[in-house]
Amino acid sequence: MLLASVISVWVLINSLGITLGVFLSTCILILTSVVGVYFIKKGLLIDVTWTLISQFITGATAFYFRFREQYKLRQQVKKQFGKYLDPRMVKKLQDNPELCKVNGNRVDCSIIFTDLRGFTSLSESVEPEMVTYIMNNVLDVQVQAANKYFGCTDKFIGDAGMFHWNTIIPQPDHRNLALQAAKEIEANIIELNAVFKSEGIPEIAIGIGVNSGVCIAGNFGATDRFAFSLIGDPCNIAARLESSTKIAGVGTLIGEETAKYSCYPLKELEPIEVKGKAKALRVYTWK
Repeated sequence: MLLASVISVWVLINSLGITLGVFLSTCILILTSVVGVYFIKKGLLIDVTWTLISQFITGATAFYFRFREQYKLRQQVKKQFGKYLDPRMVKKLQDNPELCKVNGNRVDCSIIFTDLRGFTSLSESVEPEMVTYIMNNVLDVQVQAANKYFGCTDKFIGDAGMFHWNTIIPQPDHRNLALQAAKEIEANIIELNAVFKSEGIPEIAIGIGVNSGVCIAGNFGATDRFAFSLIGDPCNIAARLESSTKIAGVGTLIGEETAKYSCYPLKELEPIEVKGKAKALRVYTWK
């Protein structure tokens, strides 16, 4: 009785998780007590005291190891994704770590690339402290927009930013989430320019490229230095769209795959030639 119940408690907590495992283990403790009382009433003395104590010690030990494992996993998720995602999404991942696959996975995702226009010449005409102030504020409002619509902040390269959706946590409506974030970035830049104007700082302009498609998402880099990112043609096209906004004369260029599912009214522009593509790309912008 002791061996069977103790083994059952250990297996239940380790295989079924903390909540269900502890519940069923508690049921075993209660059942053991009931059996002991039943036999005593029948005149057969079976002392279940040590069985109950052993069950409790085994359950407490299994609970501790299981809790420690879950805690370490939650901290690992927070450490790995805390710098990429909004806290709400990090919490969701901590509660359900199985939602994400970071060791390389093909995902149908949406990507945004942004870049400040004329920032190189601006940085040469103002003090370094002012350059830092402008850049930090511009990047901050972009991250705020991406976080608002549950995007992943991938990286910053100088004054350029990269954001993506449906790469870590499943997001069926990732195309419209990216478009909403692009709209929000534009609105945030307008508000930021009003602040800059009141402070005597030159206004800034931003180019935005939005595209969707299947990329490979995962941890890329060296053995001791890697980061979560994307590899794939849709990602490259998003970057090309952003750099083509100046040629097209618009603030935002949207790829064909994203435009197909847009909840916003869009207008198609003249196809554009981009590096690495033999065929001109169909592009869109806001109506």
